Amino acid sequence: MSEVELKLLLEKQQVPDLLARIERLPDDARRVHESRLLRSIYLDTPDGVLRANGISLRLRRDGRRWLQTVKLNGSIAGGLSRVTEIEQPAPTGAVSVDAIENDEVRDRLRKLVKDAPLQTVAETHIRRTQVDLHLDDGTRAELAVDSGAIKAAGRSENLNELEIELVAGKPVGLYRAARMILPEGALRFSRFSKAARSFLLAEHGHIEPPAGPQRARSVPIGRKDGIHKAARDILQECLAQIAANIEAIQQTDEMEGPHQLRIGLRRLRSALALFAGALEPSAVVHYKKEARWLGREVGRLRDLEVVLNDIAKPFFADAPRSPGAALVLGTLQRHAGEVRTDLRQALSAERVNEFLLGLSELTETGVHEKPPVPGNLRDLASGMLEKRWKHVFAHARGIDAFAVDEKHVLRKELKKLRYAIEFLGPLYAPAGVKRMTGRLKTLQTVFGSLNDAAVADVILSKPPLSSINDLAAQRAIGRLLGTCETRTLYDWPAARDHWKTLKECRPFWKRRAR
Repeated sequence: MSEVELKLLLEKQQVPDLLARIERLPDDARRVHESRLLRSIYLDTPDGVLRANGISLRLRRDGRRWLQTVKLNGSIAGGLSRVTEIEQPAPTGAVSVDAIENDEVRDRLRKLVKDAPLQTVAETHIRRTQVDLHLDDGTRAELAVDSGAIKAAGRSENLNELEIELVAGKPVGLYRAARMILPEGALRFSRFSKAARSFLLAEHGHIEPPAGPQRARSVPIGRKDGIHKAARDILQECLAQIAANIEAIQQTDEMEGPHQLRIGLRRLRSALALFAGALEPSAVVHYKKEARWLGREVGRLRDLEVVLNDIAKPFFADAPRSPGAALVLGTLQRHAGEVRTDLRQALSAERVNEFLLGLSELTETGVHEKPPVPGNLRDLASGMLEKRWKHVFAHARGIDAFAVDEKHVLRKELKKLRYAIEFLGPLYAPAGVKRMTGRLKTLQTVFGSLNDAAVADVILSKPPLSSINDLAAQRAIGRLLGTCETRTLYDWPAARDHWKTLKECRPFWKRRAR
């Protein structure tokens, strides 16, 4: 049978709050089962042939019963897991491939396992509180609040997780159920099944990879894909980048985290604009607005850290005895720390949780509700790219006499074009895509330098930097601002030259696509 469930990670302190919220649900909407201990044993061959083929084999002790379960064809994105599950009693308390009742699955495992022994890879010991939920829209779901540990290779790691499994109705009902019971604190999508976590622990010593900045990843869309599939796959990747970098900011001080989160939010806005025809218009407007708001919040920290680490520190390092430098750097450092604290609080608040949950819902359920978009993906992609290209040209008119705000607008249009190319480039011959992307990157690097100088001017000219009551520090700020202005004067002619090189590049989408 097909299993669809929404999986969310919990902090230990969130579990009591979650259980209390479940208790407050109307009596006619829920039926709470007694909590029970589940012991699960995950098995594989010595060379891991089942895992290599995306299959998990589990033996579970549930009360007095033993159950054997095979899971395959699984996927998980935005916390929504879809997997084929074959479960049956195991009266002897031992796993048996020959006893699998599904002929096709049994034959497949026989061919994979052959004569190899099945051995224990890991165990989980989980205390599960189960709740049957009935909503007035016909949704029936099984909530499982799991708290316990995964054990493998002499190691043990705690796990707290909420699973909302669809019993009847549509997947959209899972999101409605989640909104009814989510505890306070940061929302974290679960990216792995318990089986996958067991193998991670056995092989790498952890059940969750350490949080860290995540760059954008290419989405392998193909010419035979429909517009809805392409939209879903690209939005899934945008959400994955956003969610990962939110965790990176919450758990690390790496300055790349805010940078990649801001990129992820910009990519999301570009994807929503590109695929607006496959989505509900009101949803496009809403999530673009929320992404813009969150981008501003993240941008405050990102801009400060750029000024501190990429501009001020290198500048004063060249003049280590510069009077007032230490005070300027210390003020910037403290201010960045305060803004990071504020940002972490915002990222754990309800507005961001709803943004993430709603975006997952849109990606996993909303893309398919619209009727098919006419035309094939290749033709639609060429039209999308041509539109972005014309926008860039329109905003580049009069470039020789641009003011600061006009440079900023053109920079944003160039970003939109680059993101569109990154999304849709797999549909075209790599050489043409690489040529244009390379010229775009070169131009964007110069524009980025110009923007950093403009940001520095704003940050250094307002509190708390402008409020430093020290003449030497204010002189140091003045010297730094002068350097930024000089940098702008030298960079702008280069930007104009790189623009001329880009506009001479023949658009690859006007050539024959693969």
